[in-house]
Amino acid sequence: MGKLRKLIAPDNLHIDFSPSPKQYELWKLLQPECPLCGGFIQQQLIGHDQNNNPQYKPFCGKCGNHNIPQLILGGGAAGGGKSYLASVWLVSSCIRFGEIRAVVARKTLKSLKESTWNTIRMVIKRWGLVEDVHYRVNNIAGTLRFWNDSVILMLDMADQPSDPNFERFGSMEATICAVDEVSEISQKAIEVLFSRLRWRTHETFMVSKMLLTTNPTTNWVRGRFVQDDNGDRVTCREGEFYVPFSVFDNPDIGFRQTYEAALNKISDQATKERLLYGNWDFVEANDMAIYGKFDGSKHLITGLKEKVYDPTRPLITVWDFNVAPQMSVLLAQVDYENKKLYIIEEILGKPQDKENNTPALARRMQQKLYREKHIGGVDVTGDPSGLQRSSATEDGVNNYTVIMETFGKGILRPKLKLLRKQPPQVTRCEFANELFDGYNGWTIEIDLKCRKLTEDLIYQLRNEDGTKAKHKTTDPKTGVKYEKYGHLSDCLDYLLCYYLRDSWYKFKSGTDNGDSGIVTAPAVYNGFNY
Repeated sequence: MGKLRKLIAPDNLHIDFSPSPKQYELWKLLQPECPLCGGFIQQQLIGHDQNNNPQYKPFCGKCGNHNIPQLILGGGAAGGGKSYLASVWLVSSCIRFGEIRAVVARKTLKSLKESTWNTIRMVIKRWGLVEDVHYRVNNIAGTLRFWNDSVILMLDMADQPSDPNFERFGSMEATICAVDEVSEISQKAIEVLFSRLRWRTHETFMVSKMLLTTNPTTNWVRGRFVQDDNGDRVTCREGEFYVPFSVFDNPDIGFRQTYEAALNKISDQATKERLLYGNWDFVEANDMAIYGKFDGSKHLITGLKEKVYDPTRPLITVWDFNVAPQMSVLLAQVDYENKKLYIIEEILGKPQDKENNTPALARRMQQKLYREKHIGGVDVTGDPSGLQRSSATEDGVNNYTVIMETFGKGILRPKLKLLRKQPPQVTRCEFANELFDGYNGWTIEIDLKCRKLTEDLIYQLRNEDGTKAKHKTTDPKTGVKYEKYGHLSDCLDYLLCYYLRDSWYKFKSGTDNGDSGIVTAPAVYNGFNY
């Protein structure tokens, strides 16, 4: 074979890129200059670490801005032009700077070659570059090299059991990176790859820059860039930015009209909200979930607590005492006259707040109810195994004695109301599904901010015998193993079986032996009875 011809620079390079206002907002965050004033970025000495090594922080030498974009999310509706902008950014950066290494990544190389890689090649040809004259593609190595020795490299980012720490990224050195459909990729993979953005960084962008794109998702991407667990807007960390997109932000009018019409044909409202309008408050459907009749578009209500909570009526607190990943409490009220069950809030006792223990979470709950001036009384219910004494406590003390003692020193007037034993898991899950479907005239409404309960209802899978598949996961920071899903849904089960017990007895009447299986207790102030 003959020697490959040397690549040459184009004589008349024509870059045709007319971004929409939203694309331009994202574009400025991706450039080497300050997005506020266009000034040059410099590194400022801010001190020394414990080993006396100098530490630097980027800032704009013109306006003094210290929040320099490094990790940027372009997220939202499908068809907004996110992937196209990512392709333009990678190609234009390689043309602007010689000898840089730009990475384009997705979960698998197959999906990458079928999507963003094609867009990159389309952009290059539109700008008048000719293959094997101005650039060369190596499909085996997954590279596209320009005449100035800048290169775009394809990368797959799927988690692999044989490489849990992504050591395959270890020898990589890159300058910039764009990751498409980041919702399919783990946060650890992103952070490891980001640490490899160091090739000619100082001579070009001054800071590492990574662009992430995705449609709305419910995983770590939403929690880090968009919304916290309560649905409130996230304040991004320094150097991290989020730019929301909808299909209406695509500058191609013809494409926008055609694609909008296609998305409007989607019958599932939640999917349409996510893909057409970029709504992050959607709920996915999961045919394998044990709560198959839960429907987010029907059962999740925005601002439910503000609409229905009545501080003069009894408040039900449902407790689950697992300490990992958190201790969990559901708050609910029942309108028996209209057969409506309202789940108005979830309270999580997290390890990082040192609230994943009964005394701390009970104190937090007491103070919360005092602040909200709750005077209608409080029911305490939940996992019956909470009556068991811990080896770390004295005789007569258990989770429920702690809660009752904490609640019983004021106007809360707590009452303990417990099932004698846990209802059969298969039957209670079937009962919950029938209630979601309107069994016996009941309606269940859940506040949209109950994110962990919603995750349970979506992702809790079913074993072949009809029980909950409570698979364990390991916390990478602590090494603690815990059941990821099921804690809040267990609370829901106990709530339904006790407080809708007439319907519960009717549902399981074929096996009911007349034993109610319920333990009740009067209000307790200085003691404990059950």
